[in-house]
Amino acid sequence: MKRDATFLTLAALVTAGLTMRPLLTSVSTQLPYLQHALALDATASSLLAALPMLMMGISACAGSALLRRYSARSLLLPGLLLLLTGTALRQWMSSGELLLATAALGGVGIGLVQMAMPGALRQRFGQRTPAVTGLWSGALMGGGGLGAALTPWLSSHVGWRIALSGWSLLILLALALWTMVRLPAPRAVAHTTAGSPVRETPLYRIPRAWALALSFGLVNGTYASLIAWLPDALIAIGWTAQRSGTLLALMIAAQVGGALGLPLLARGQDRRPLLLLCLACQAIGLSGFLFAPLAAPWLWASVAGVGLGGAFPLTLVLALDHLSLPARAARLVAFVQGIGFCAAGAMPFIAGQLRIITGSLNAAWGLHLVIVCLLMALNLRFHPKSYAQAFASPTQRQS
Repeated sequence: MKRDATFLTLAALVTAGLTMRPLLTSVSTQLPYLQHALALDATASSLLAALPMLMMGISACAGSALLRRYSARSLLLPGLLLLLTGTALRQWMSSGELLLATAALGGVGIGLVQMAMPGALRQRFGQRTPAVTGLWSGALMGGGGLGAALTPWLSSHVGWRIALSGWSLLILLALALWTMVRLPAPRAVAHTTAGSPVRETPLYRIPRAWALALSFGLVNGTYASLIAWLPDALIAIGWTAQRSGTLLALMIAAQVGGALGLPLLARGQDRRPLLLLCLACQAIGLSGFLFAPLAAPWLWASVAGVGLGGAFPLTLVLALDHLSLPARAARLVAFVQGIGFCAAGAMPFIAGQLRIITGSLNAAWGLHLVIVCLLMALNLRFHPKSYAQAFASPTQRQS
């Protein structure tokens, strides 16, 4: 019975993960056609990737308050329902404004699911959380690859509206599976020796919480910019939508490999060596797109994908590592994702504006390369010995 429950949870986990990115990647491969059919201008096109990320961040920012009142599972279901609504509505798109509205609605749903999932995994899998978080991240990125690879093919056979809205069928399956999943109750909050609850310092007052959020957000900002603009950049130099979508799918396939493989290499609690490896891979890929984009685009996409894929679960596990209580760790991850996705959402918009100003994406790739180098310096601060001190109360620091 326990094995069956674990299998059901993993099946629901993977299916939900597959639904998290087609909202973004299906649009990016169809951008030239959408610009023509819906009269999208350059600013609206930039918002297509930025708006879902921003809404992910806003909904995750409410996560700490929501997780105090509701279970992780009870937040997953409405999140999937909102994503289902936003995706299905794309069947009836008639304007750029409606497309942006579906992106915003779907982004809120994705934000709720992504905010609740790490805490749910910590409750259900305990010490196996890093490996299962890698599976979640791999499914999430794999769904993005499916969106990039299959949407151009679907569009050529059934039209772009059905190609964009048809992903709602997968979301329906995820909803059905999660209605059958049961999670263990979270551990109670810690108590002092006198028996009264420990008073937590608000996360927004803790510098380490902001550092973790910044690291998570800027890594995802690089992902968002590549998802939003790499296909369009390739189409601009003569590639077909199908070929550019295939390259994007390859990058995402490499992300899946990084997300699944790199967390399994983690030993102990020091995540820094693997995080630095991930950031180095991102730097190599971005340097390739900046300085020699046509020399080996498939290589640049693959190397960058491994780095982006590995960094996503590792940054989440790093946040979970800082706190031992699952409920409090879940609230920290909600804060990290809330602030992080707001920062990430700004990056594809900034990249789009740089493209308008300079006429190419070189300035955007250069900006992300500088950011990756700064992240290397930031991540060196996350030594395991600093975890307890970073989140200790003022009284605990003095003792």
